[in-house]
Amino acid sequence: MRKLLLLLVLAAIAGGAVFSWPRLEGEAPTITAPARVALGTGGARVEVEWADAQTGLRSVEAFLEVDTDARPLLTRSLHARAWPGALLAGAADRQTNERVEIALDPKTLAVPDGPATLVLRASDWAWSDFFAGNQAELRVPVVVDTAPPRIASDTGLTYATRGGSAVAVYRVSADTVRHGVRVGDAFFAGTTLADDREACIYALPIDVEPGTVPVVVATDEAGNEATVRLAVRVKDVSFPTVPISLSQRFLDNVAAEFGDGGDAVATFRRVNEELRVTSEQTIRGAVGAPTPRRFRGAFEQMANSKVTSDFAELRHYTVDGQRVSQARHYGFDLASTAHAPITASNDGVVVFAGPNGIYGNLVMLDHGLGVTSLYGHLSSIDVAVGDDVLKGRELGRSGATGLAGGDHLHFAILVGATYVDPREWWDAKWVREHVDALIAPDALASTGP
Repeated sequence: MRKLLLLLVLAAIAGGAVFSWPRLEGEAPTITAPARVALGTGGARVEVEWADAQTGLRSVEAFLEVDTDARPLLTRSLHARAWPGALLAGAADRQTNERVEIALDPKTLAVPDGPATLVLRASDWAWSDFFAGNQAELRVPVVVDTAPPRIASDTGLTYATRGGSAVAVYRVSADTVRHGVRVGDAFFAGTTLADDREACIYALPIDVEPGTVPVVVATDEAGNEATVRLAVRVKDVSFPTVPISLSQRFLDNVAAEFGDGGDAVATFRRVNEELRVTSEQTIRGAVGAPTPRRFRGAFEQMANSKVTSDFAELRHYTVDGQRVSQARHYGFDLASTAHAPITASNDGVVVFAGPNGIYGNLVMLDHGLGVTSLYGHLSSIDVAVGDDVLKGRELGRSGATGLAGGDHLHFAILVGATYVDPREWWDAKWVREHVDALIAPDALASTGP
């Protein structure tokens, strides 16, 4: 009997040890949050995660500490059942993590500008510290700044054309982390000049709403934004609508290159509408942040070329008199002899060289300050990404690759990610008066934020 009793006692002790041992762990919960928070007038949303893989989370807490005052943000008990609750819970009943997005609004919290601290705490269900559990605390520095940056425009009245380009020169305060010009929904990043002024080449998109006023924008680390309206008179222009009848031979060629054995008209429609989208995405993906200026003077048009289609014309494609598709043509088609040499229109660096959907073999050059030139439908390419090229350097030969009806060059210029009329950039007088007069080549320092 004594042996049986002893065995029962030993079994109880062993069972208690097995049950209790995991709850005697001394590992504190973990807290994951940003290393620093900048809080502006628009507030901020801070993602926080508390975790405890051992006994599970017991409580989480967040508050904003300003001097000696604490503004409560979150207090949450997890598995807070009647005692002993999660003290005895099995692994399946424990909550091992809690993720919360905490809203910080300086106005609602009545927080003045200056330093503050986001304090995050957690406890778990371990039996340490007289059953209070392991404790963790994370203190995140917060900078409260509700004052927007300052902008001073140095740009006078500017005359521009819808579909064209323009330049703004301005100054921003030292707390600015991002600046440029916004036109409608389009943003164009600025550049820092050697005299500590900022400059931005921006576009007037062809679809800009009448009355849209370009504004200089400056943003600080806390997300505060300042804007200054630019004095710009935009000349409105119309863009032609051009009907293009598709021959059966052309449709057969498209079907042979892009088709899957289906209807030739359906193949053309898919290529013109769906593949065009992915081709444009590739182009915009190759356009990066503004780099230091490389171009000098006017850009050069393809030598001895004839213009066969204009910038921004709306093409209506027809078969047997019925419209089957349409597309906007964001460039110039230039034709010369077959396999004519295609040269760099200005100094730049190659940022794309290879096949790209409807554009066939394509080369793109970054000329700095957000200006990019594009050369499509080439039969061959003689440069590679990263090559520095000077104006007049041969890039390849003209051709009919991609969605092309014959041997020609598709030439385009982008400012940022927006196509603009190349004729301005071909015009030496326009470049001299609208670009160099405001951004002299020797005034450049580095690209801005």
